[in-house]
Amino acid sequence: MRLRNTIIVVVLLALVGGYALYVGHHPPPGKNHPPFTLAANDIASIELRTPSQDILVERSKDGSWVLTKPTAASADQTAVESMAGAIANLEITDTVEENPADLAQFGLARPAVTVTVTTKDKRVLPAIEVGKQTPVGNSAYIRMSNRPAVLLVAASFPANVEKSADDLRSRALIALKPAAINRIVITPASNGAELELERKGENWMILKPERTAAEDAAVQQFLDTVTAGQVSEFVDDKPSDLTKYGLVSPSLRVALYGGKDNHEESLLFGFKLPEAEKNAIYVRRGEGSAQPIASVAEYVFNAANKTFDDLRDKTLLVFDRSSVERIAVAGGPPPAIIARSPGGKWSITGEGKTANAEMLVTESLLDQLHDLQGTKIVEDPMTDPKRYGMERPSLEFTLYAKDGKQIGVIKASELEVTVGSGGGNGKPAPQHFGYATTSANQAVYQIMPERVSDLGRTVTRLEGDLAGKPTPTPAASASPEASSGQIAK
Repeated sequence: MRLRNTIIVVVLLALVGGYALYVGHHPPPGKNHPPFTLAANDIASIELRTPSQDILVERSKDGSWVLTKPTAASADQTAVESMAGAIANLEITDTVEENPADLAQFGLARPAVTVTVTTKDKRVLPAIEVGKQTPVGNSAYIRMSNRPAVLLVAASFPANVEKSADDLRSRALIALKPAAINRIVITPASNGAELELERKGENWMILKPERTAAEDAAVQQFLDTVTAGQVSEFVDDKPSDLTKYGLVSPSLRVALYGGKDNHEESLLFGFKLPEAEKNAIYVRRGEGSAQPIASVAEYVFNAANKTFDDLRDKTLLVFDRSSVERIAVAGGPPPAIIARSPGGKWSITGEGKTANAEMLVTESLLDQLHDLQGTKIVEDPMTDPKRYGMERPSLEFTLYAKDGKQIGVIKASELEVTVGSGGGNGKPAPQHFGYATTSANQAVYQIMPERVSDLGRTVTRLEGDLAGKPTPTPAASASPEASSGQIAK
């Protein structure tokens, strides 16, 4: 008897388990199945019809997405790919009603959006009508155009397809990447000089308004900011009057050239938006007359609005360290001559004495002079030497080559300027400024005041060799207050 009962129980368990396994792999009709078999990369186009707009995105020959309705524009590849993936992975979780009498309660009498997909093999799939969220549970109502039933899908699906044209269009101002750009032309308003730059290998050269080396780091920052710029707002897709946007005579035009075909991509900047809180500028692409009007953050305009002085190389004096045979030092310390000696050594002569100069400190001085760069060009040409401490500079270095010819002269001064009332205590607030000039041109450069301090300390250490004092290893910059350079009040 017990054996028979045991067999009966085992058979019943097997039947129940088999049924559960079957149901698990074969859900009841209307549950947990996709509306169609589809992969995202099989989709050729997606149409979104809403009560107010008809939107169409299509895959181009190269596989990228483009917006073709309601306006022709580049599409945001990530946004469209995400939408295509949501459609391809859609799953019907249940059937609510096979033949509903009232679609309004499901938000399907007037769907929020109707999604129609066309595949690469030209098949037009049944449209998906998207309704509202369910009152309870994490689902949403949809209906397929090929059957009357109201179906349930995940609540996240509507957000993936309820998109506006602006949601799907690319907000990139420029498609070219910085590394692919080989020429830049910046044209300000009619009273400004055109600035033209060209890439030469790994470096940039300014061709206009005069030929000179560019500051590669500044050009790279310009390119990075402009190419990363994004549209803040699409303003007018079919502008009939450019005057109100300040784009009849743009305040700035930036043209970039590059890519395999060396094509041009340009931006025209107009007026600032009237809403001050937006901090934005009207902008449009410069290729053709049918370009839409958009707005862009003001910082993008500021980054693009560069002058010759902004992008020119601000190295004070370009020279080869190994070509320097002698350095004449004047200014704050007693005058001295630092010269190469036989055997790769250096000597220092001053106040009737000559001594060996410590090599590490001398090489440090050469490095400091070689790498000295301005943070900006204050004036070109300089009109008032006294204003920048150049009548009696803190330091003056004259470099000579092996043949005795002058390589160039660098002058540097540190100034203390009293600014304002000094805050709550009512005392004046001193600020330190560094300035430098070079025999290479007539400009005056603003430099970090610490650079003047560093140079002064290096010279002082070298002159310590004349007195027989031990020379410490060059150290990091001290504060401007500890500077040995000139302080003008």
